[in-house]
Amino acid sequence: MTVSVEVAPSITVRSAAVFRQHLLEALEAGDQIELDVTDVSDVDLSFVQMLHAAREQARRSGKTVRLRAPAGDAIVALLDRAGFLAAPTPDDLDFWFHGECPQ
Repeated sequence: MTVSVEVAPSITVRSAAVFRQHLLEALEAGDQIELDVTDVSDVDLSFVQMLHAAREQARRSGKTVRLRAPAGDAIVALLDRAGFLAAPTPDDLDFWFHGECPQ
């Protein structure tokens, strides 16, 4: 069963607990979790950390976590600033950008 999660426009350390709870509930409820990040405009590294942890938990449980659409500008800027785009793995390219790293 696919569970869709609408991600709030701002996911920072201040709102991380709420986002974490939504991820945990989705992982409990379904085997495919689809995150809608189209409205995300303010993120910090807590967002990336939670998604990484959710992806790993899903993988260990035979589940998947994916983005409904490729990451937008705010997420791309964060990933770039944090060095994640210097040498992304094919799996990361698939997850964040549906296969192609933005220019």
